[in-house]
Amino acid sequence: MPRKAPTQKRPRAAAGYQPKKKSNIKRYLIIGLLSLALISFILMSIPKSPAYTGPQFTDDGDLAIYRDGATEPIVQLDIELADDEESRVNGLMYRQEMDEDQAMLFIMEANEPQSFWMLNTYIPLDIIYIGEDKKIVSIQRNTMPKSTDPVPSGAPAKYVLEVNAGYAERHGLQVGDRLEW
Repeated sequence: MPRKAPTQKRPRAAAGYQPKKKSNIKRYLIIGLLSLALISFILMSIPKSPAYTGPQFTDDGDLAIYRDGATEPIVQLDIELADDEESRVNGLMYRQEMDEDQAMLFIMEANEPQSFWMLNTYIPLDIIYIGEDKKIVSIQRNTMPKSTDPVPSGAPAKYVLEVNAGYAERHGLQVGDRLEW
């Protein structure tokens, strides 16, 4: 009978000896890529705030302009009121735009000659001065944005209406037209 080759016994592990482990690089790479994808998804899900365009229009009411004796208005506007010191000082400063059918109505403390300037006002405006009787006393057309030059009323005015430049001409507004709000 043929003899069997003696089987070799594996040496016993010495105390404290650890067998060599397989590399976990693949596992770490997959976990890292999944983590990166999750972070990217979370960051893309965060809503982005729109670019700041200055103060936003506040619709405080409606204003209509009538030709003397007419019952139908020439135009109608949504107005934002500037009826206290802070809102009169700020006016339309820092606004990037204003819709065609929007305006700011300043309610002044006294019926007297008024004067505005355009410092920190980025949009060109028509400034319409209105007397205590709510009739237009003067129109300053196409004022220069960012200017410190005075834009005077030339007559006593209790109210001031600011609209986009060219509005008065486009709608044929004139001295004597009556406003209601």
